[in-house]
Amino acid sequence: MAQSKYVQTTANGCFAGAYFMGRWVQKSVLNQRAMYTTNLGAAILFMTKDTDCLKLAFANTTPTARFQPEIGIFIDDNPELRFKVNEVPDELHMKLSGPHLIRIVFAGNSDSDELWQYQQGLAITQLAVTNPGIMIPVKPAGKTIAFIGDSITAGCWVLKRTPSVGYAAEQNYAAQTAQILNAQDLRIAYSAAGLLRYGTGGVPAAPRFVKYINFETPAPSYHPDLVVLNIGTNDQRFDGNLMKIQFLNFFHELQDLFPKATLNVLIPFNQAFSKELRELSQENSELFFLIETAQWPLTYTDQAHPDLKGSTLAAQYLSRVLVNHYGSDYFKI
Repeated sequence: MAQSKYVQTTANGCFAGAYFMGRWVQKSVLNQRAMYTTNLGAAILFMTKDTDCLKLAFANTTPTARFQPEIGIFIDDNPELRFKVNEVPDELHMKLSGPHLIRIVFAGNSDSDELWQYQQGLAITQLAVTNPGIMIPVKPAGKTIAFIGDSITAGCWVLKRTPSVGYAAEQNYAAQTAQILNAQDLRIAYSAAGLLRYGTGGVPAAPRFVKYINFETPAPSYHPDLVVLNIGTNDQRFDGNLMKIQFLNFFHELQDLFPKATLNVLIPFNQAFSKELRELSQENSELFFLIETAQWPLTYTDQAHPDLKGSTLAAQYLSRVLVNHYGSDYFKI
């Protein structure tokens, strides 16, 4: 899906000329200076001029993994190039030396990647163009939306039931909603995680992972305009009354963490805790906006994760609900 409106911005990482969208931090990874993330959907955005060659390098953070992390690269929003991180070419050549819009996205990983205790996320160690080329940081022109959730929001199992290659964080419902609304996509989601249940890769439950990107690294400060929360699918083993308390506590935590953002809560696609969420909505109507999903005709890769068609439908329905609720002028560029 093409995103039509970008604006020039300021570089915000250790590589001049690039904008890092999502939860990235500067770290030393395998004794190399890097921009590092543990979040699928995190992206790098920039324009190139006067060059037909992009130099890229990523740290091999999972050298023995059967399923290597993958990135997606979009050049001028043309069809995606997908690479395993350990197979990314040192130089990516483009047909023309004229201006190009480049978007690089952390697209897939594996549940076995140890994101929390070990540095097995995505680490980019080189990003440059050849002389006399220049890079210009850009970002989506609209609002910033923090998408918080589990594997469904992270972008797992969108294409097929194979780790990493079957994931599509760049094409799931969160990514497509952001693209429809020309919004920045601030992804905060981990596979199998919930409000009480821990995720895979050592990731803790949501009240912890919204504030940290691994066990020792606090997340940078962000100021989203909206929070879209889709969580609870993995908490079904827990009592509904307990979860109702946990939801309310977490809503207040998000309010404290993002005081200028409005909170929008999706009823999980499998309708987990729909009764409790509706009760909370009636009792706390000023705290959050509840989004019903029972009538969305989604299709799935399995019993839980929307496939590519289902992801597109979910994005269309969600963006429509948000525009109807906030008004088209709210999202106007």
